[in-house]
Amino acid sequence: MANKQVEPVEVHAIPERRFNAHVVWARGAVLLPLVKEVEWLEIKPGRVFGTVFVDLTDQDLNGAVLAPDLAGRYRGVDMLSSYANIRDVIYDTAAKMTRVHNHYDKLRTQGDEKPSEDFFAKVAKESKLHTRFRYLRDDPSAVAARRLIETAMRWYENQDGSFVEQFQTSAFDARIWELYLWAMLREAKLRVEQPKPAPDFLARGLEGDFYVEATTANPPPSDKVVPLPETDEATFDYIHNYLPTRFSGPLCAKLNKRYWEREGVEDIPFVIAIQDFHHELSMTWSQSALFEYLYGVRIDEVEIDGSVLKVELPVTTIKWGDKELPSGFFKLADSEHISAVAFNAAGTLTKFNRMGIAAGMGDPTVTAQHVGRRFSKANAAEEEAFSHLVTEDYEEDWIDGLTVFHNPNALHPLPLEALPGAAHVFEEKGLHRQFTPVGHLVTSTTTLIVSSGSDTVTQTTGVD
Repeated sequence: MANKQVEPVEVHAIPERRFNAHVVWARGAVLLPLVKEVEWLEIKPGRVFGTVFVDLTDQDLNGAVLAPDLAGRYRGVDMLSSYANIRDVIYDTAAKMTRVHNHYDKLRTQGDEKPSEDFFAKVAKESKLHTRFRYLRDDPSAVAARRLIETAMRWYENQDGSFVEQFQTSAFDARIWELYLWAMLREAKLRVEQPKPAPDFLARGLEGDFYVEATTANPPPSDKVVPLPETDEATFDYIHNYLPTRFSGPLCAKLNKRYWEREGVEDIPFVIAIQDFHHELSMTWSQSALFEYLYGVRIDEVEIDGSVLKVELPVTTIKWGDKELPSGFFKLADSEHISAVAFNAAGTLTKFNRMGIAAGMGDPTVTAQHVGRRFSKANAAEEEAFSHLVTEDYEEDWIDGLTVFHNPNALHPLPLEALPGAAHVFEEKGLHRQFTPVGHLVTSTTTLIVSSGSDTVTQTTGVD
């Protein structure tokens, strides 16, 4: 009997970032072995993926084939091991991918599929939906972020049962921040668990375990909104007096929850990850204000013998209007249980859009331009301007822009190696030092250009 004809398929070599956009969510389910991926393959569009990797313990080449299970989660469906020649393992991996493609439903079925979350299934009246959720759901310029989140959400746990409702209505920004942290931790090849009911994440890695609890600085009531400063004097007051009050509330609220008294939390590092959503354009100054509030010191420039030097000036009290509170979060009672505070001005919906476009999930009518400043050298204060068109050749990691402020009094310090792609601020001999990797984001703006026939619309979607 003649062999049955099968549909011919094309297996494409793809960038790691496109592979990761679909598969990184599945990583972290277990601690990863010591491997290094070197090639990534796809039968488009996202039907079957393959990767070739080196086992760093014995230097053998191996392959893996992944496809979405019946719940849409990309999982391993075949493995190839112990190759010495990379051409052979690529050829055999592509052949296995083709086999999965041709027997799709049979070979991608895992047998233990569980229903996944649908972040976009309507759970509230249209009038109750958050403005930015509606933008994400409906606007063509956000299609890349929407597709990326739709892929990721299949792995995300609705920890307290309210995530989807809050994502759509009252706490969209806070839930985006949590999704960002989850993506960043998984990209860092950590095993990420979501304890119930809290803290938000337990990250497990080769450098040890640590907890992460997310929080946000939210907009004040409409009658207490402080306008952005327009003069040097107003800017100084805004950064050094007003912004610290926006951070003190959510950080102290998390401190007062005393997570370290919960079983299992008391003996490993505990990190609070905070994001500033109190004003769309405030992130230009957020990080310097957070540094000042955490450590109770201000970096100022003084002239000594004709030279301008940066010095640390102690700040003990913050005053804004009728508010007066102590500066120095890491000096508060019980703060020794907080190992570090993490912050990333770029951990917003705009980053999801950039990452989605770079992964080939965007709409061809949408062009993005990422402009800003970043550090040009590792562990140096030298900045450079950049301007990049966001395409499938564009490179950005989830951890880019993340700064970890380490508590000098921590009972359980967080190792710097736990998040090696981040910038780290720490105390050394009574002074504060900062380590920054090459390319670490200082500030940036993303502009989207949407073309429809003869019409072109330009919109700035985020300052980070």
